[in-house]
Amino acid sequence: MKIYLKAPAKINFFIEIKNKRTDGYHNLESIMQTVSLYDELFFESAKNGISLECNDKSLPVDKTNIVYKAAQAIKKHYNDVNKGVKIYLKKEIPIGAGLGGGSSDAASTLKALIKLWNIKTTKNKLEQIAVELGADVPFFLTGGTALCEGKGEIVTPLKSVGKLNIVLVNPGFGILTTDAYKKIKFPLTNQVKIHKIKALICNDSFNKKEAFNSCFNRFEESVFSDYPKIEEIKKVLIKLGCTGLMSGSGATVFGILDSNTKIEKLKSKLSRYSWKTRFVTTIDASFHTSLFSLQL
Repeated sequence: MKIYLKAPAKINFFIEIKNKRTDGYHNLESIMQTVSLYDELFFESAKNGISLECNDKSLPVDKTNIVYKAAQAIKKHYNDVNKGVKIYLKKEIPIGAGLGGGSSDAASTLKALIKLWNIKTTKNKLEQIAVELGADVPFFLTGGTALCEGKGEIVTPLKSVGKLNIVLVNPGFGILTTDAYKKIKFPLTNQVKIHKIKALICNDSFNKKEAFNSCFNRFEESVFSDYPKIEEIKKVLIKLGCTGLMSGSGATVFGILDSNTKIEKLKSKLSRYSWKTRFVTTIDASFHTSLFSLQL
């Protein structure tokens, strides 16, 4: 049996880091959104063991890879499943980009192996395994638009923002999430903006103008001082008429385009820079359920 899945990237419409937890993680509040940039994963049944290959030779394919860890976790939590799998990972989402590529790959692996190995489980059980792998992994089990709280594992689906055109601009380097967290300061949380963003999405009023006035990312305060090129990208996007905001802990900056934006003209202007640019759209949770129906 073979399974093929596309693992989407995500952006963050806002991120507030609230405080540091006793377990070393941080409590946060964020609205995450899946977008149409994908890694691709191919799964094939094997007699035993886990084997992983990847087109990106900079990524390890051993037990340190989160895809490998996800496969191991399924075996562990379901009484050491006596089955094997061959996995091929085709990376398209940049590494260390704030787009959640690794977490998305892990979530796709969990879903694929439940089907490949014909395991009966529950949604809660799968979510518990997901959070053991990483704080963003539970979100990618369903994707779409969602409020993420705690260390990221408390996921509340929200009404879809609809189809928004997005430009992703990456400076050509990555940022370690752990490094970004080390420099976070803890001001009073911006609850006014948080409530406004939630209301805009719930009322189906999330558009470019309101996004520009409401979206924010607490990581920008510390990341921009160390990586001025990322701040430059944000300024250029705003100058070109897009809402500019860093995604996650960086290094990618995304721009929300309004309906009047001429994409070809924007592509031409951005091509003057050495940055890696991709044009994508938001995708809702129905994308994930359409991949295959997971019987829980």
